[in-house]
Amino acid sequence: MFRFAFPALTVLTLIACQPAAHDNTPYGQERVDECIATACATLNVDGLGLRDYGQVNALSHVTSLMVSYTDFDSLSDIADMAQLRELHLSNSQVTDLSGLAAFPNLALVHMQGVSAEALATARFPAGVRELALGGPGATDLSIVHRVPGLRRLHVDTFTTSVSLAALEGHGNLSTVHLGDIRGLDLSPLLALPALRAVSLEFEPGGPDPVQTSVIAQLRARGVTVSTEEVVVPVC
Repeated sequence: MFRFAFPALTVLTLIACQPAAHDNTPYGQERVDECIATACATLNVDGLGLRDYGQVNALSHVTSLMVSYTDFDSLSDIADMAQLRELHLSNSQVTDLSGLAAFPNLALVHMQGVSAEALATARFPAGVRELALGGPGATDLSIVHRVPGLRRLHVDTFTTSVSLAALEGHGNLSTVHLGDIRGLDLSPLLALPALRAVSLEFEPGGPDPVQTSVIAQLRARGVTVSTEEVVVPVC
């Protein structure tokens, strides 16, 4: 069973409040060395980075790799890790996602903060069940139709050009999380036959009247809808 991991937006926002980061790659290398010594299943170098990502390629015991908020820029550096089941590369430097096809066992892919051009290159293996998108590049949600087996979708940081209508026709989506729903038409969610749970994050003031009506209709259909107001910290 795979978890549906909702990022802590407040924590991510606080990152912007921090002073300029120092070179954290030595700490990333420590993580790799420890992972090798313990034959770890999860390698997390989020926010740390490595001077040589190619060294990770040989770690056949790693099934979950986290390289978000780093200068990781090429899936070819880890192309031999066919065993990977989770890949987190949000806000990395990857511009070509066609290499995702090289990981046949992937079930979870988190890639918020990648460009629209990068998303257009994505080639997902058939087993992906959870996908997280977000940032200014996540404007075309029709990408989900390249993942017919997708069950869980997380989308954050909408722009005015985003439309949930692109989700229509997907028969397997059962859990959807939407962050920052200001002005967003939620009605396409009513056309997802497998939908069972929706999580919504909104700015102070809550959903607008039209959104509130859709939420009521979803709940009437037996969909669990949870809402949360995002509090933006003041630095």
